[in-house]
Amino acid sequence: AVVSTQSIGDPNLRTRLYYCGGKAGTLHRILREGFQAKDMVAGDYGIGLYFTQNPVRAMQYSEPGLLLMCEVGIGMAESVLKMDKSRNRPPVGYDSVLTGDRNVDHVGIYSHQRHNELQYLIFDSTQAIPLYLLCFNI
Repeated sequence: AVVSTQSIGDPNLRTRLYYCGGKAGTLHRILREGFQAKDMVAGDYGIGLYFTQNPVRAMQYSEPGLLLMCEVGIGMAESVLKMDKSRNRPPVGYDSVLTGDRNVDHVGIYSHQRHNELQYLIFDSTQAIPLYLLCFNI
């Protein structure tokens, strides 16, 4: 069982809007029923739910013209650079994992270009609430 240090109902847990991609049927079901364990995907950084603030990044994993906008409680995120496809929970004391390549400039600030490629990986489906299914033409 995944043990989170915070839960989506915790008033101290700040949530933000993130995008999530997927197949049309899956996205419609998630919007109706919410995220479930069966929605976890096996990605480069582990088995869980992947979210990004960059819609273009999310579109890489979605059917054309469809994205979910979700409220996600990231909580305490452990920053990882090493891929681990078998990861199925956050490190002890963390709620999520921040994945991807980071290009840090000379003052220690993430460059805007690389920041847009970051993804968060959560392992507890209750940390995400689907809000809208965005349908658009590309």
